[in-house]
Amino acid sequence: MIESLQGRLFAAVFAAIVLSVGITVSIGAYLAHRSTAASTATSLAKRADLLAVQEQQQPSYIAEDYTSDSNRVVVDRIANMASLLPAGRSTAKASDGKVRLGETTYLYSYRPMGARGLELLRAANLGSSIWGSLLRDLALAGLVGAVLAAALSFVLARSISRPVSRVADASRALASGAEPQPLPEHGAAELAALAQAFNEMADELHTSRESERAFLLSVSHELKTPLTAIRGYAEGLAEGVFAPDDAARTIGVEARRLERLVYDILDLARMRRASFSVRREAVDLTQVAREAVARHATTARTFGVTLSVVGEVEVWVQADADRVLQVASNLVENALRETPEGGTVAVEVAPGRLTVTDTGPGLTTDDRDRAFERFYLYDKHGKERPVGSGLGLAIVKQLTTAMGGDVTVESEPGGGARFVVALPPASVAEAVSA
Repeated sequence: MIESLQGRLFAAVFAAIVLSVGITVSIGAYLAHRSTAASTATSLAKRADLLAVQEQQQPSYIAEDYTSDSNRVVVDRIANMASLLPAGRSTAKASDGKVRLGETTYLYSYRPMGARGLELLRAANLGSSIWGSLLRDLALAGLVGAVLAAALSFVLARSISRPVSRVADASRALASGAEPQPLPEHGAAELAALAQAFNEMADELHTSRESERAFLLSVSHELKTPLTAIRGYAEGLAEGVFAPDDAARTIGVEARRLERLVYDILDLARMRRASFSVRREAVDLTQVAREAVARHATTARTFGVTLSVVGEVEVWVQADADRVLQVASNLVENALRETPEGGTVAVEVAPGRLTVTDTGPGLTTDDRDRAFERFYLYDKHGKERPVGSGLGLAIVKQLTTAMGGDVTVESEPGGGARFVVALPPASVAEAVSA
């Protein structure tokens, strides 16, 4: 059993070509045999006609039994000619065909000439010798064709299997963690498409690996910070360095931050699974905005930030109620972290949109481009006010996309930031049924 692709391709192509050559040679041999036999019979008949005419014009022109050039000519009384014809053939009519005389088979042409008859005979094996020579020539041509077929099959099989082997080798290298060189994207369209697809997959996997490494580094750092604080205050409390109330308050804050970080990491992990899904139901954005503001009202007062809802009319969208509230809460958390004391954070509701606007320092162009990356804005602006986990905006982006919506950010340095969530509107019937 041939296991390699190259071997199978070689065997398949070689067998197909050899079969084609064999069929072609066989058909050619059959047609050549028929053509040779027909040509021999026609030549014999024409010569018999010519000899009959000459014998009639010049009686006794031909000896009664004469052999010349592998032909035998018999001229005799018509009554005696029956023994030289196949059984059932009339001596009164001209005929052509084969007749067996003794141990030899002949091709014959018989022509009656009044009271006499003329028969031209030629041994049938003379035609066979010509046919045998032709058959040898055809067999030689078939053999040459088979050799050429083998060479062509090898070249073709190699040209097809080599790119596939390169993909297999590169795939194994990729699976082992290495980064193979990009595959050449040329050759047959299908093989070029295969190489292109592999290169795209390798690029995406490389990007994913780099993203995972960066994420693990960031998570390690973010987990280390609260753990270090908890450990430090616990040790200080044991040694009597910190007052119990201060230590308990700090440990509680850091524990809650650690808990939130773990939950957000779990949320991101769930969203990366194929089985992650969101519900499709009618959701009132105004109610969601009110709940998000109520959830963070205490934090806003602590920071000296005015937090409010703009818009009292019901606005219905198609979304997952729990996930929309999570999106709004994360955006409010981000805004509270950015907004200085005395500033304002407004949650505005409009048809199909929920907007969170703050009066913070604003974002640069680079910040806007990377606003939804994990830990990016938190690392830049979350030192004084450690609100949230640093994963909130990344979760906002993925949840909004999963619900069929989009989220964008508008900001200029010194002009605050405006995060806009757009979601599919709900129909009147869906809103009423909700």
